[in-house]
Formats: sequence, C-alpha cells, structure tokens
Amino acid sequence: TPSHATTRVKAPPAFKSDQNIKLTQDQVARHVLGQKYPQDITAACSQTPYCLYLYRGVELGGDGDRETASVLLVGYFDQRSGVKHVRLLDTLQPRDATVSAGTAELNCLVETLRRFELPMANLAVFYCGDSGLSQVLVTGLRALNPGLVSLCGLPGLAGRACQVGVSALPESVLELVRNIHHHYSTCPTTNDNLKEIFADVTSLDPLLPLSSQCLFLGRTVQRMADAWPELLQYFESRGNEGDAEQVCARLRDLKVRLSLLFLGQALEPLCAFQELLEWGDSDVANILQQASSLVHSYAASFLRSPAVDRFLRRREPTLLVNEKDHLLRVDVNTGARVKDFLSEHQAELDDDVVDSFLESSVSFYKATTWSLMKSLPLPNVALKNIPILLRPAGRLEVTSRVVAELGSLMGLCGVPGDMALLTDEFLEYMISEGEKPTADSPTPGPTVEQHWKQVLRTMGKTSILRRLICSLLTLPSGSLQRDKVFARVCTLKTTESIEIIVLDDSDDDVIWTETIQHKVHYIFKGYNVGDLVWGQIEGFSLWPGTVQPWKGRQAANRIRKVEWFGAGMFSEINTRGLLPFGSFAQCFCANSFATLVTYRDAMFQSLQVAASRCRKVFSLGSEKQEEHLGEMVDWAFDGFKPSGPDGFQPPLQTEGKLRGIANGTQPDQKKATSINSELHNMSQVSVCLTKLSLNLDNGTFNLRQEEDAGASSNMEKNDQSPDCQPPLKKQKQQSNKKEDPAFCLCCMADDIEIFHPLFEGSLCLKCKDNFTETLYRYDEDGYQSYCTVCCAGLEVILCGNDSCCRSYCLDCLNILVGPGTFDSLKEVDPWICYLCEPHNAHGALKPRLDWSIRVQEFFANNSAFQFEPDRVYPSIPANLRRPISVLSLFDGIGTGYLVLKELGFKVDKYVASEICSESIAVSEINHEGKIIHVDDVRLITKEHILKWGPFDLLIGGSPCNDLAMVNPARKGLFEGTGRLFFEYYRLLHIMKPKEDDRRPFFWFFENVVFMNNHHKVDICRFLECNPVLVDAVKVSPAHRARYFWGNIPGMNRPIIASQTDKVLLQDCLERGRVAKFTKVRTITTNPNSLKQGKNVSKLPVSVKGVDDNLWITELEKIFGFPKHYTDVKNMNRQQRQKVLGKSWSVPVIRHLFAPLKDYFAKQERADTSY
Repeated sequence: TPSHATTRVKAPPAFKSDQNIKLTQDQVARHVLGQKYPQDITAACSQTPYCLYLYRGVELGGDGDRETASVLLVGYFDQRSGVKHVRLLDTLQPRDATVSAGTAELNCLVETLRRFELPMANLAVFYCGDSGLSQVLVTGLRALNPGLVSLCGLPGLAGRACQVGVSALPESVLELVRNIHHHYSTCPTTNDNLKEIFADVTSLDPLLPLSSQCLFLGRTVQRMADAWPELLQYFESRGNEGDAEQVCARLRDLKVRLSLLFLGQALEPLCAFQELLEWGDSDVANILQQASSLVHSYAASFLRSPAVDRFLRRREPTLLVNEKDHLLRVDVNTGARVKDFLSEHQAELDDDVVDSFLESSVSFYKATTWSLMKSLPLPNVALKNIPILLRPAGRLEVTSRVVAELGSLMGLCGVPGDMALLTDEFLEYMISEGEKPTADSPTPGPTVEQHWKQVLRTMGKTSILRRLICSLLTLPSGSLQRDKVFARVCTLKTTESIEIIVLDDSDDDVIWTETIQHKVHYIFKGYNVGDLVWGQIEGFSLWPGTVQPWKGRQAANRIRKVEWFGAGMFSEINTRGLLPFGSFAQCFCANSFATLVTYRDAMFQSLQVAASRCRKVFSLGSEKQEEHLGEMVDWAFDGFKPSGPDGFQPPLQTEGKLRGIANGTQPDQKKATSINSELHNMSQVSVCLTKLSLNLDNGTFNLRQEEDAGASSNMEKNDQSPDCQPPLKKQKQQSNKKEDPAFCLCCMADDIEIFHPLFEGSLCLKCKDNFTETLYRYDEDGYQSYCTVCCAGLEVILCGNDSCCRSYCLDCLNILVGPGTFDSLKEVDPWICYLCEPHNAHGALKPRLDWSIRVQEFFANNSAFQFEPDRVYPSIPANLRRPISVLSLFDGIGTGYLVLKELGFKVDKYVASEICSESIAVSEINHEGKIIHVDDVRLITKEHILKWGPFDLLIGGSPCNDLAMVNPARKGLFEGTGRLFFEYYRLLHIMKPKEDDRRPFFWFFENVVFMNNHHKVDICRFLECNPVLVDAVKVSPAHRARYFWGNIPGMNRPIIASQTDKVLLQDCLERGRVAKFTKVRTITTNPNSLKQGKNVSKLPVSVKGVDDNLWITELEKIFGFPKHYTDVKNMNRQQRQKVLGKSWSVPVIRHLFAPLKDYFAKQERADTSY
C-alpha cells in the first residue's frame, strides 16, 4: 500500500455547503480545484514562496461515506493579479503502519509535494491544526528547509501561557474555582450571581488540560472577583451542605481573594488574545504583531525597561531570573484592584503574606513570559515589524537592519553578503517610493496586495527583497480555524466558477437555482446610476464619466452606459474596465491635462459635480476657470477632504432599484439627472485654499458653516469670531470648552497626541506635525511666519520686545485669551508677549515655566518612531587613545577642524570634500594646509575610502536649499541638492565598521529644522535615529536652530554656554559700538538677514547715535570664529558673509564634539593654543 494518497474528487463538507448548486461528482472537483488544476498551482508555487495548511481528521462526506483524511491546502500570492489564493492541493491518507503516525504523515506530506513538483525551497510558512503531530512535522520540514516559519504554536499560545502561569500561583485559587463550578453543576440553585458567573462560558472539563480552558478560567475569575461578597453570602446560607463549608473558608481567606484579584487582571490580555484567535478574522501578520506586544506587556510587568529590551533581543530565560533586573516589588504590575485591596486591608495582612503574594506574582509573570516567548515563530522585533513592512507606507517605519535580520531568519540570506544585498535592495525601494503618498496622506492608497503587485514588477526575479515580501504575503489573510480557511477556499473557487458560467450561455451542465442567480447579480451589480467613474476612451488616457440609466432596453450583464465629461458622448463598457472616481491620483494623466483642452474641460466638469455632492464651498475670489481648475485638482489629489470619496457618491438607491439597475431596467422613481444638471456656477465650486494659507485643517476651511439650529440672526451678527478659523476651533468656542485642558490648543480637537511645548495644553497629531515644521519659520522681518501658539493664522500681532521674534494670531488671542483681545492689543505699543513678560495666565493661554526645556524635549524625538539603541562604545583608557581621523563632507570653511584643535584633539588626518573655492581658500589659509581637500562628494568611491581611511568620525550637512520651506521653489529630498543627502548616507554605509569590529566610529549629519515633516521622517528612516535640535542662540547672540542626527554620546544633553562664549550681541561688537538688540535673528547668506525689527528696517548697532550694520569681524565673533577668519583672497563683504552664512556655529560643534575626548588622543599641551 503506498504511503501517499491520490487526489479525490469528493469535496469535504465545507466545500459543498450552501451554494445550492446541483453538480455532478466531476463538476464538484472542477469547481473546487479549478479548471487548470494542478498545473496552475505547480506553475505558481515553483516561482514564488507558498504556505501549507494541514488539517487532519476532515470528514470527506458523500452518500453515507464517513471516511476521513488530512486535507492539504496551499496558499500563495499571485503577483500578476495582486491576490492571495488559498487552494485545495490534495487529501492525505497515510497507510504506512510500520512507523509512528507523525512520521507517516510527514512522509506522505513530503511525497505529495514531490509529486506535485512543489519545490521545498519555496515552502515559507507551515500550519498544522493538530498540536500532537505538529512538532514532528515541523522538525522534518525544517530539515529540508531551515528557514521555514511555523504557525503551529499560534492557536495554543495563550492557553499554554495560562497553564504555566496559574501553576506558579497558590493551588487554592484554582481549587476554589473548581469547587464553585462543581457546586453549580451538581446542586440546583436559583442564585442569580452564581448563574451569571458561568453564563455564556464553556463548562469546566476536569479531564482537559488547563491550557485548553484559558477563556473559561479568565472570565470566571473576573466574574468571581466582582461578585465576591454575594458568593460568600450565598455559601454561608448553604450551611454544611456539600462542600459549602470548605468554599466559605476559602472565600473568607484574604490571601485567596488577593491572588484571585491578581489573576483576574493578569489573565485579561491572554483572554483578549484568545478571543481574537477564536472569533476575530484578523490577518495572521497582525495576530503575530499582537503576540509580540503580548510578550512585551508581560515582560514589562516585572522587568526594568533595559532588561525588557535585552530579553526581547536575546530570548534567553536566564534574563528573567536575575533579580537585579526586576522592578521593585511595589512597582510590579499587580493591578489597580489589588493595590486598593492591599491598602484597605493593610492592618489584616502580615508583611510575610504580602511578600509571598508579590513573589508568586513575579513567578506568574516569569512563567507566562517565557511560555509566550517560546511559542513565537520568530523573534519579537521581527513579528512587530512584519505588518508594518507590508503596508504601503511601511518604508517609513521599518529600518533596513530589521529587514536584513528578517531575511536572515527566514533563510533568505544563506550566502555571505546576502544581508548587505538585501539592505541595499530595501534602501533602493525606500528611495524609489520616497515621493509617493505616505501613511498620513489623505489620498486613499492601494491595498497591501495591490501595492506590492506594482512594486514587485520593478524587482528582479532573483531579488532577495522580492522573495522576502512574497514569503510574508503568503501569511494567511484571516483566521487559521479550519472552517474559516475552508470557507475562503470555497468562496474563491465558487466565485470563479460562477463568473465563467454566467458569461458562457452554452453551458448546460449546471442547473442554477433562484438563490444562485440572485447572488450573481449581487456580486456583479457593478456601478450604480450616477456614480462618477474613470474609463478608457480609445486613443486617450483614462477619462472621467458618470454612469447613466438605460432607456427602454435590457442591458447585458456587467455592462454600464457611461457619459463622458467634456466629450459629449456615451459608451457601453464592461464594469471591469471602470475605476471609481476616488482613484484620482492613480488615474489622472498629467500629459493630457497639459496638452488637451477637452481633458481639462472634463476635469473641470467632473470636479464640479464631485464638489457639489461633497458640499464643499470655499473662497470665491477668482472667476478664471484655469485658476479654479488648478485648485480643484489640488483638492482631488488631497483626497477630497473632508468627506473623502464617499462624499460624492450619488444618493443611495433602494434594494429594488439596485436590482433593476443590475438587470438593465429603469426604476419606477425619478430617473437620475444628466451631467449638465449637476454643473453649477463658478462661484459654487469647491476650491482648495492650500496656496492661500497654511491652516491647521490642512489648508481648508468652510466659509459657509451651518449655524446651530437655535442661533438667531442677531447672534450671527454679533459673532466676533473670525470666519477663517478652523471649524473645530469655532465649534469649541461656541460650546464654551476653552477651559478644558484635554484638547488641542491649535484646532481644539479632542484627540490629543503630545504636549504643547510653550503653553499648558496639548497638540493633536496633525497640529504636532505642522508645529514641528513651522515653529522655526521666520519671515524676512525676522519674526515668526506663523502664530507661536498654533503655527497658523492669517493676521498676527508681533511682540514689541526687540529681542523677541514671536507672533500671535487673531484666532488664538480672541478664543484662548478672550473676545476682542486682538483689537485691544493693537492699541498697545509696544506690546510685550506672554512668553517675555512674567508667566501669568491669560484666559486659557498659560505659558509654561519650563518652556525652554519643553521645546528641546518636543524636538528631541518627535518623529513618532522608535529605533534600536545606538551601539555603545566604552571609553578608551588614556594611554590607548590614538589620534582622530575625520572625513568632513560639505566641509565649508573648516569649522570641524577648528573645533577639534580648540578642544585639543590630536588630528591624524582631516579629509574634506568641498566645491566652493572661497570656502576652500578660507580653510587652507587658516589651517596652513593641514586639511586634505578632495573632489566633489559624488565622486568619492569605496576605493577612496579604503585608501584614505579608516576614519573615526564622519561629519557633514548637505545643502538645505531644496529642503528649507523658506524656499518656495524647493525640490525636496529626492531632487536637486536634496539628493546630496544620499551621498552622505552612501558613504556612511560604506564607512560603518562591521559588528565584530570594536573600533569606535562616530558620525553626525546636520540640516535645517524648517523642512517638511515627511522629508525629516525620510532622513530618520535612512539614518535609523531621531535628531536632536540644537539652537545656537543659547551659546551665541544669533538664532540658529538646526537638527543633528548622529551617534556621538550625549548629543541630546542640554547645551550650556561656557565662560568664553559670547552670548550677547554687545560682547561681539568692536569698541565704541553699541548693540540695540541682545540677540539677532538667523544670519544667512542674504544681507537683509542682518536687519532687525518688525519691518526689517532696524540696523542692529548704533555708533554715536547713528545706526550701523554689523561688521564682518563682528559676524565672525557671533559664529565663534577668530577675528579676520574669512579675510582671505581679497573677498568682499558679501562673499565673506556668504561663506559665514553657510557655516556651522563654533560653540554648537564644540558642544557636540566634547564627548569624543574620552576616545581619542589629545595634542601635547604646548601645541593646544590656537
């Protein structure tokens, strides 16, 4: 008897369920297995990774036949269609009685894969629902493919953890549960509390292991804790009946109640996870992410934070035992109810009892944590990042290191160099996707499958990243329960069969019932009358249109009548050739828009209809169609805010109408109107105001907000709040909620994300990003471009303090401080702002006493990402320190070398890349040719690095022209000079030492603060760290806020001025010159940046009563350079200011470099003067 089975034409019951299809035995196989089975499965799985599902003991059914077998399913991602498939591969019936059941099943499984020619190397994921045989099967399959990911332990993960955790607690708790359940099961009772405890809960079976009854135990314990007094009263009333007396004794025991209260809260996460497995339908990738979070949660309940991180990385049980890594007993997470109980019964509980309880609580957490960790198929970090990586915007949230480790864990990096290749491929993917919509983009993006369908087309067939992604996409897209997986197989194949049969009228073998015909119409009813769609007109790109009703004739199935905007013609088109209008970004054709007048007309008309349906009414400033059209296209690309694509759907039809439309007949009610009836005047069109004002509602606000029903016309006339404020802010004002601290100070939204760094209050996520981008944005007059409070506003009032550059908008003053505040302050001259005067509360606007520190905290880690800790290099003993070697990119005027010499470092080599001839001249003259100048950074290769190196320090700051938001013509990170960042990153990647190289290597990268947040996020993802913000105003007389990314120790420590730093402008002036300001605004290459005041009209210096500008020697002192540092090459004033405006502040670089003195040799004392 052969050990393998043949393919059976009998379908398991799940495959021939409720479809009411009367088919022959062969037709069942055809519909379940597919028309091209098994060649299509072999072809797909021979080129892409696949997943195997094995379900044992499935009843095959059919005419009284009760035969059972193991059903083998295969899942894979179809890269051409962008769809996950789950297919029935075979049914297995091992016949070999000479070996164990597990070995026979394994042999049968391997033989089946060989017979179907499915390569074992492509087997990425395996699941078996039989816990008894899964270990044997996984061990055998991993011997053939070590990178196999097993999901077999996932269903029982919570149950096993529950069993070992409860075993670590006193037995009395479990005995109490058993006694009460036994009493409930054997003694008739009318007690409602007892009935409620066991209501909707599966009965306790003493013959089954506790691991299979996690939900019962968890929910029962929680209900017992809630009904404890009632339970005690009930069993006391039972007297000596049965075991009532024993139960009463345990209910009176405070130790038992304490343990039960703890167990109730400690089991809640496990119960929630088990419910997710049993009743939820989440993707397995998300379930794995939840499992990793579960491990972290239990570990953090009793371990210190560093110990948690070490345990999750190393996965060693010994790390759970070291008591030095444990939290203090009072800090162990025992739950709020336990803490309240301990406080209430403090006098009745001895210290020994409490200590014993806390010790058992820690034992519970140790046992549970290790059980969960053992059950995870991959390390915690990998599981946490799998669903993030698969998301279209996942490139922003996953580091290349994590991707490389994930590839290695899945057996894709078996050859030396594969991890580096995978890293490079992922970085290339990050760059190529850099300008596409991100996770916070309002435009609806593609699904995960459709996104990777497009991306995988651009990758080579041998790409490791391609194989990794395909392996991850094989993870089941729903529950692993047998019935649900079988239903997905059934739904997939039945749908395909129905589709084929509907389109082929010659098939007489299938007898359709009325039920099936109804389902066909439901599936393929397509687009309804009035829907806005995209479709293909021959000879043109995708064109917008609207679905129109049929007139007097029966329509073919799935055929729709479409009227095309701007073209004045109709088409009959299959619904397969239509796309929803909401896919605007994917369907819009820039070339047609630029060259075809009819295409622009079509855009204008379709967007008019969409705007009308969305009820978007905005500013009515322009009557020119071209200007309106551009603004409407912006609105469409922004996702049709605020309603989104759902806003322009036609009015909902009744079920009868839908059925009539699907059949091609007219509904009895009034027919849909034509396109022209929905076109309105220019003055009624929705217009995007992004170009007019940077607003907290992403540049849009409704000028026709509906007033409250009870508001009278007099109230509307007396309303002093401006119409241009965000709707949420105005609504909050009307509801008098400005005293509520739990709202966003900028837009008054309730969904807060982080504290406001300057004033008491909070910021929501959108306003946080806006605040980050605009707080350090200054106009030419030196004042903030936007309000200090909300970083928005059209009309602002400026602080009269000459050393302050803050502004406050009309909205914030009138709403947060009080009505009419803005107008009253305009009469005050000079008005000193709330941050300059003593810190008093002004309405809801309360300055923070520690705002200067809060600003640093706000910018220290505001990218919402967490990265792995930097590699820590221990300090080097003084006698072992060697001279430092430095590579400086975009070196400028040699600031790095100057600071190293000032700090007394012994510099072995300082190689600088700079292309500005004036800057090169300054550094060569001042440093006597000790700086080695090399070519353009784009020409530096790996061979150059090997020849010049090794280097100990890499520094640089790429040009900010195309990143700074002050430049309206900026091109961003991926174009123009912004791309030079990737040259820095390329060389950093080359220079970083390998893991086994203990040589200290440090680096930092600098750029402006005022850049688009998504560019900052991109930089963070590449450099795998968050920046620190350092403002030179704390150590010099000039504002100069900059971001610094790097791994130099202590970069995020507060910057403090030294005794030698000149922090006031007067300290930098020549004799006889008087400073009119204590601080000046950011000095750039623009000569006007030296002027101060509201109107950029005040010169900062006075000489004998006459105003004067700053001299170049004074500018050099402000930056921290020696006097006459730039006086070379007969450069004029403008040239010298230009090289200074592009340089770094010397005190800031000194602050960053100072910790390096613990690693590198210092210069001999006689040579430290400079």
